[in-house]
Amino acid sequence: MRFNDTAPVQPSAGGQPLWLARLAQNATLEATVLKRPVEGRADILSVIKHAVSLYEFQHHSYKGEVGNGLYMESYRSRIQGVPIETLLVAHMNEAGEADSVVISHRPLDAAMLFSKLMRERVDERFRELYLDGP
Repeated sequence: MRFNDTAPVQPSAGGQPLWLARLAQNATLEATVLKRPVEGRADILSVIKHAVSLYEFQHHSYKGEVGNGLYMESYRSRIQGVPIETLLVAHMNEAGEADSVVISHRPLDAAMLFSKLMRERVDERFRELYLDGP
């Protein structure tokens, strides 16, 4: 986990990140730990509230717009003491709403722990979306 371990940590801006504050009604969420996308603002918010609760902290090395219509976050954290890195990319549509969000977790053992814990916490209708490892 070289990049985020050596990158400077940005000060916390507080409040919701741009992509979450501007999440489109018809948005989709794809992630390393998901078997298929979560669709729709309400369902994404239902899943995200559980994800955020798993992080012991979020130390951002980058948070902001990149290029035309893209927003990115890169941060490190720990989940139950296990280091995890997250890269999030959101497409911002012409109305300025995030209509597509992709989240990548690494390393694999941390991603699988994250998936296991999410399966235990999310509403029953989302449980089968999460990978379950050996």
